Amino acid sequence: MATPTLALPAPRPRTPSIAVPLVLIALGGAFLAANLGYLSGLRWSDVLRLWPVLIILAGTDLLLRPRSFVAAAVVEITIIALAFAYLIGGVAPAAVGANYTLNIPRAAASDLNLTVNYGAGTFGLTGGGSDLVAVRSSQEDVTRTIDQNGGFAAVTLSSNRPDFMWMGPDRRWDVQVPSDVRTGMTLNLGAGDFDVDLTSVQLTRATINAGASDLTVRLPAQIKGDVRMTVAAGASDVKLYVPQGVAYRVTYSGVAMSATGPTQSAGYATATDRITITVSAAAGSLSIR
Repeated sequence: MATPTLALPAPRPRTPSIAVPLVLIALGGAFLAANLGYLSGLRWSDVLRLWPVLIILAGTDLLLRPRSFVAAAVVEITIIALAFAYLIGGVAPAAVGANYTLNIPRAAASDLNLTVNYGAGTFGLTGGGSDLVAVRSSQEDVTRTIDQNGGFAAVTLSSNRPDFMWMGPDRRWDVQVPSDVRTGMTLNLGAGDFDVDLTSVQLTRATINAGASDLTVRLPAQIKGDVRMTVAAGASDVKLYVPQGVAYRVTYSGVAMSATGPTQSAGYATATDRITITVSAAAGSLSIR
């Protein structure tokens, strides 16, 4: 007697998700157009602000793809198109005001070593301050440590909030240092918009670490000695503004890094007062102006 066999239906082939490839293609196309000058105003910080779209895409894919690949594809393409229409349309968040201030008196300090541990948001730094360090923040989220010995002062500013770039309201720090104090700095920044204006700062050295960001650095108008600056970033657009008459050299590296503008001034090799800048980024663009 033959043993009966139970015939099971063949498993339905699982169609692959197209959400991730679509996002990568859209991002790559948008930033390629921005780098070539066909699309202006597109910033990494705006892209990061749309992180909830990824959750919506994942939920849509899980809900619709097992039932209808075509329906899932249509809805996902529509969601991505709407997100990038928002970006290209230049819809900006409301301006962030300063609600908290912190002032550190200079006392007898003539040399400053400044370390900033910021995180995500909008950050600005300028010279011309009357205090040793002054901070204006949109939130009460600044902690400080000070170590002063005679004319030397080491100041560390840190954020006391969790560093999740997608959580919480938009935040902003504006930091000001004096123009008549020799200043070395280490800026540990996360993702966002960063404007480091060193035009009136007596810079002795600088290290700037950033994630996915739009980073603008304005070099000092006057350089004394051989000043070194290191910029390390993730997927970022880096803009360097060089005042007229400043001797400089820029070297850069990155897997997908493009650069425009002169990387060395005519008198750099023989100058005693000059600035040497090293830029490394995973992807993005470098503009020297």
